Amino acid sequence: MKIKIKYFIILLLMFTSATIIAQDEQYQKKLHYVNTVEKIFLNNEVDIQPKLMYGENAMYRFMSRNFKFPKNESPVTEIICSFIVEIDGTISDIKVINNVPESYQKEVIRVMNKFDEPWYPAVKDKKQVRCQYILPIKINLI
Repeated sequence: MKIKIKYFIILLLMFTSATIIAQDEQYQKKLHYVNTVEKIFLNNEVDIQPKLMYGENAMYRFMSRNFKFPKNESPVTEIICSFIVEIDGTISDIKVINNVPESYQKEVIRVMNKFDEPWYPAVKDKKQVRCQYILPIKINLI
């Protein structure tokens, strides 16, 4: 009798762990990616570069409508922004990589975090990958 109970418990544990693994795989399929700590590729390392679904002009229009120029700061003509285009089409790790005042950096990061249009992720060897994207933002001081 004790042996049957042990086998029953072992079978129950195996069934439970198999169910948990199956649920985890379903969740990952919904997200369209498995591992978010994968290597980050540069633009020149991928076969197809990431791009916005509605084009880069959509981002520039969004920036021009939402960017608030910091008061009491000297004018800036270019801000170079870097971020990661994730496999699911979102962006992360937004940074300003050129030398501009901190108030401009904070404002660019604020606006970029609000921008929620999806990206087509980069592709390498027929697989979607994470990729660093460099976005130069030119500012006309007219």
